[in-house]
Amino acid sequence: MAPAFRAIIPAALSILLCTVGVSAAPQQLDCVLTDTDGQPQSENRHMTVEFDQETKRLIAREGSQQYSFEKVSISNVAMSGAIASLSIGIDRSSLGIVWQQYDADKVRTEFGHCRPAVTPQ
Repeated sequence: MAPAFRAIIPAALSILLCTVGVSAAPQQLDCVLTDTDGQPQSENRHMTVEFDQETKRLIAREGSQQYSFEKVSISNVAMSGAIASLSIGIDRSSLGIVWQQYDADKVRTEFGHCRPAVTPQ
């Protein structure tokens, strides 16, 4: 085995282990949604999304309202979940978010962006 290749293997393993360790811990995102239907009461809604890749837990909080999603899928690329008449999807590379509420005759879709939450030290 070439010496250069032997030097790459520990570095690659180190990066992999650090990535796995970081993604396994519960994480929190601060998100802002914008209503695409033009309903002023829901423009720039703020919410917090908490997820745990290891336990496949996905929770969104908006004020005192909490949504604990079922049918959760979390990968290194995206995460999604659904409950009753509501679904959420987040692209992990851009932290773009889509929030959909389903009524009998209409689907309301909101898009937005998230950022990692700042945790107090």
